[in-house]
Amino acid sequence: MEHLFCLCSNRSWNTYAKMPADAFFYEKHHPDAEKTAAHRHILSTGNPHSSQDCKPLLPFLSGRHHRFLTQAYLCRQIQIHNGSSDILRTWSPPHDCAIIQAFLCIKLLGFTFYTKSRTRYSFRQDHSIGGNMKLYDLKTNHETELLGIDTRPYFSWKLASDEENTFQTSYRLVLKENNTAVYDTGIKESEQSSFVPYGGIPLKSRTRYTWCVTVTDSHGNTASEETWFETAFFYPEDWKAVWVENPAKIAKRKKGFGNQPPATLFRRAFTVEGPVESARLYATCHGVYEATINGRKPDDRLFAPEYTSYDKYLCYQVYDVTSLIHEGKNVLGMHVGDGWYFNLTTTMNKKTADQPHAVFYQIEVRLKDGSTAVFASDGSEKCAESAVCFSDLFAGEQYDANREQAGWDTPSFDDRDWTSVKTGRKDVKVLAVQTGRPVKAVKEVPAVKYYVSPKGEHIIDFGQVLAGHVRFRVNEPKGTAVTLEHFEIPDPEGNYFNNILGMAGVGEGVDQKVVYISDGREAVYEAKFSFHGFRYIRISGIENINPEDFTAIAVSTEKEETGTFVTSDARINRLYENTRWSQRSNMLSIPTDCPQREKAGWTGDIGIYAATSLQNEDTTGLLTRWLKSVSADQMKDGAVPMVVPNNQMYQDLGRLLKLVGGMKGNVGPAGWGDACILVPLAMYEITGNTEVLKEQYATMKKWCDYILACASKYRGNRKIPKEIDRYLWNTGFHYGEWLIPSRTKNGIGGMDNGMKQSMSEGKEYISPTYGYLSMKNFARISEILGEKKNAEFYADMAEKIHSAFINGVITKDGKMPVDVMGGYIIPLHYGLVPETLRESFLKTILQKIDENGGCLDTGFLGTPVILDTLCENGYTKKAYDILFQDRCPSWLYEVDHGATTIWESWITVYPDGTPMAVSLNHYAFGCVDDWMFRNISGIVPTSPGYRTFRIEPKMDERLTSAKRTFCSEYGPIESSWEVKNGIFTLNVTIPPCTKAEIILPDGSSYNKGSGSYTFTCSL
Repeated sequence: MEHLFCLCSNRSWNTYAKMPADAFFYEKHHPDAEKTAAHRHILSTGNPHSSQDCKPLLPFLSGRHHRFLTQAYLCRQIQIHNGSSDILRTWSPPHDCAIIQAFLCIKLLGFTFYTKSRTRYSFRQDHSIGGNMKLYDLKTNHETELLGIDTRPYFSWKLASDEENTFQTSYRLVLKENNTAVYDTGIKESEQSSFVPYGGIPLKSRTRYTWCVTVTDSHGNTASEETWFETAFFYPEDWKAVWVENPAKIAKRKKGFGNQPPATLFRRAFTVEGPVESARLYATCHGVYEATINGRKPDDRLFAPEYTSYDKYLCYQVYDVTSLIHEGKNVLGMHVGDGWYFNLTTTMNKKTADQPHAVFYQIEVRLKDGSTAVFASDGSEKCAESAVCFSDLFAGEQYDANREQAGWDTPSFDDRDWTSVKTGRKDVKVLAVQTGRPVKAVKEVPAVKYYVSPKGEHIIDFGQVLAGHVRFRVNEPKGTAVTLEHFEIPDPEGNYFNNILGMAGVGEGVDQKVVYISDGREAVYEAKFSFHGFRYIRISGIENINPEDFTAIAVSTEKEETGTFVTSDARINRLYENTRWSQRSNMLSIPTDCPQREKAGWTGDIGIYAATSLQNEDTTGLLTRWLKSVSADQMKDGAVPMVVPNNQMYQDLGRLLKLVGGMKGNVGPAGWGDACILVPLAMYEITGNTEVLKEQYATMKKWCDYILACASKYRGNRKIPKEIDRYLWNTGFHYGEWLIPSRTKNGIGGMDNGMKQSMSEGKEYISPTYGYLSMKNFARISEILGEKKNAEFYADMAEKIHSAFINGVITKDGKMPVDVMGGYIIPLHYGLVPETLRESFLKTILQKIDENGGCLDTGFLGTPVILDTLCENGYTKKAYDILFQDRCPSWLYEVDHGATTIWESWITVYPDGTPMAVSLNHYAFGCVDDWMFRNISGIVPTSPGYRTFRIEPKMDERLTSAKRTFCSEYGPIESSWEVKNGIFTLNVTIPPCTKAEIILPDGSSYNKGSGSYTFTCSL
C-alpha cells in the first residue's frame, strides 16, 4: 500500500494521509512538554503553535524504533532534504517537536515522502546547532596556516550549512598583528568567498598575522572563524646572510653514474643566550638539501629548494624550528647533493659543471625576554664530504656506510678535522619564498612478487609504476655493494629491460641505480638525493633476498585530494587510477613529462592536462610556482620555451630547432608555448582564480604579440595571398599534433619518422589554430581583468585569423591541407570551421574513425578534444565507443596490457608483450579524465570555480552506475547515479554559495541551490 503525504513548505502544517485506520491512536501533546515526554509520545502531528489542543496521531512502535526516535528527538536539529523546488526548513526541538516526530515516525515505518510534484525527500539527522552555518577551510594564498609569504595575500573560506539554498550575503574580514587590527574590510555585501584580495597597507617582513572573517548567509545566520599566516622577506635588506660554499676543488662533472662529486655536509654551531619563544629557519642552496637542527629534521620534505629557473628565480624555504632550538649550544646541519642545479645527465649545464655546493640561510630566534637573535650564513660554517659518494637526480646515487659521521649535526660532535667554508656574494635578487607545498613521500607500496628471471636476475615487482625510491633493509658483510636498478617493464620473458634509452646521447646516464656499500651492520636505507620511475628493481649483492625487506616509496608534491571517481566498469576505474598514478608521479616539484627519462617541464603536456590535474588534486600552488618560471624563461621576443625550466640542454635544442624551422626569432612551438595561457585559464575555470591571471597577464600578452609578429614577418609554404597569410602563424618550428598513432608505428624508427612528419605538417594546421585560440583566450582574459582596449584588439585579431583560416588554410574543396583525423577535429572543436562545412568535416572524422577500426588516431593536441567534438555534434555513442575501444590505439588497450599508469605513446607495448623504449608514465593522454568527469558523471562548470554548474550525465548502456565527488572552491560536489530495472536514480550534493541545473536522461530539468537531492526517471 502506498502512503502519500502532500507537504507544504515552511511551518504551516496541512497533512493529508491515507493510512490503515487501526495503525494509530490519539493522544494529546503540548509543544512545551519536557523532553521526557518524547519517551512517551513517539509521534504527534498538528500545529504546535496553535492555542487549541492538538489531535495527534500516535502509532505504537517497537523498542528499536522508540530508541531511535528518542535519540533523534534529543539531537539538536532535524533537516528534511527534498528533491524538488519546494524547500522544507530545518526544524529544532522543542518548538517543532510535533513536526519532527511526525517525520521520524513516518520514516521509521518505511513510508516515502513526496511533494505534489512527486519528488522524493531524503532524511538526515544532524547534531550541530539548529540552522547554524559554519566556516571552514580558511586559506591564505590557497594554503592553510601559511608559513612564509612574500607577496600581497589573498584569502579564501568555505561555508557549511544544513539549510538548503544557502548563500553568503556579506562578509567582514579583519587582519590583525598582535591583536591590533591593521586591515578591516567592514561589512561587504558580497558573495565572494575565494581569492579575496588583500587591500591594506604593505605588510611587515617576518611577522605573524591573524585574520578573522565573519559571514552572514541568506538565512540570516552569522559565523566567524580565524586563522593565521606569516610573512617572509619582503626586502633585500632583510637578509643578513651571504652565500657560503665548499672550498674543495671539484672535478668537472660528467654524464653518467658515478661522475659526480660527493654530497657536502655543512655545519654551523651557534649559541642561544636565553629561553626560546619562537624560532624560524630560512634556507636555500645550490643543489638540493636536507636541513637538521641538533640532529632533527624540521619537516619531512624532499629535494628542497626544488626545481625553478635558478639563475632568475630560486626559492627559499621557511621552517618553524621552535621545538628544535634551545637555550645554549645548537647546530644547524645542511646536507647538500647535486639535484637539478648541477645535473648533467640531461641538462648538460656546463656553467655549473665544476661549481661546488653552496648554502644560504638565516635563523631568527625570538627570546622570551622580547629580544631577537639572528644567525645567518657568514663564513663561520664548516663542511665535509658526505657518505653519499655521488648523487645524480637521474642516474642515481651511491652511499658508503663506512664513511658515515655519526652525530655530525649535533653540538657534541668534534668538527676540528672539517674544512672551513668559502664565502661568496650576498646576491638575493633571484630569491623568493617557495609557493605551494613541498615534495614528500606520499605512499608506500609493498613488494608483490619476487622472482629469478630466465637470465638469472633477482627481480622484485611492486605491482605499480611510480616515481620515487626504494626503502630496503641491508645486512651484508662489510664492503658488500648492494645495487638496485630500477625499471618500468621487463621484456616478454621477464628479464630486466631498460625502456628509457630512447633519448639520444644519454646512454648509461639513465640506468637509475642506487648502490649501498655495507659497513657490516644491519641498516635500512633509502636514496636521499635521487628519484626514479619504476615498477621493478633488479637486485645484486644480497645473498638471501626477502621481498618484505623492500618497499617502494612514491614521491610527489604534497597536494590535497580534490576528486574521486568510480563506475560500474572495472577497466574504466583502472584507467582513472592509471591517470591518478601518472599525475602523482609527474607533479613532482614541477609538472613533468615523465619521472625517469627527462623529468622535464614540457609545456605541451601540462597545457593539455592542467584542467584534469586540478580536478584530481589541488595543484594550484605547484602550477603557480611553475608559471613563475615560465615568465622568467620567456624570451625577449615573447617566445615561450618548449620546456620550463629551460635548462642548458633545452636551450641548445631550441637553437637547433630554430635552424630547422628556418626562422630568425626564437622557437616557441604552437600548443607548447600556449601553455602560458592555457594553464592560467584552466586554473581560472576550475577554481575561479583571478590572481593567477593578473600575475601572468604580461607573459600572456608577450606570447600573443610573438605569434602576431611571426605571422606578419614570415610567409608560409603554401601560395596564400599576403593579405591573408599575414594573419596565419604557419612558419618556424612546431611539434604539430605529436605522437599520432598511424605516424608512429614500426618501433623507434617509425616513431622518429612519425615525429618528423608531425613537425613538418604541424605548421599547416596546428599553429594557425593555436594562433587563433591564444588571441581568443587572451581577449577573454583581458575582458575578465577589465583591460578593455586589449580585449577589443585581440578579439579583433582572433576574428582576422578566423577569416584567414577559412580562406587560407581550408582548401577550396573544403578539405584540410593535412589529411589526418586531428586535422579536422581540432579546428572544428575550436570554432574555426564555417557552418557550411560542419557536416562535411564530421563526415570525414567519422569516416577516418571507421577506417581506423573504430580507434582514435590523434596525438597530443587532438586527443583532448576528440570525444568532446563528437559529443558536441550529436555523436555521444561514438565517443563512448572510442572510450571503450580495447584495440590499439586506445586507453583500454593499455589497461588490458597491464598498464598501471598512462603511457607516453599509444604504441608502447605490442600485443605480444614486447615493450618499446619509451616512457610508461606520462599523464598527457590521461586528459580523458576531464571528459569522463563532465560526461559520465555529468558535472560541468557553467561559471568559473563551479559557482554555477550543470549535472547532466550522458548515458551509455555499458555503464550502470557512476559516482564522482569534487571538492570545489565552495565545498563538495557529488553526482552519484545508477540504473536498475529501467529506473535512473541520481543523487546530487550542491555546496553552499552555488547553484546547479540538474538535467535527467528523460529531458526533465531542475534548478537547485545548496543541499542534497535525489531524482529519478524512467529510461
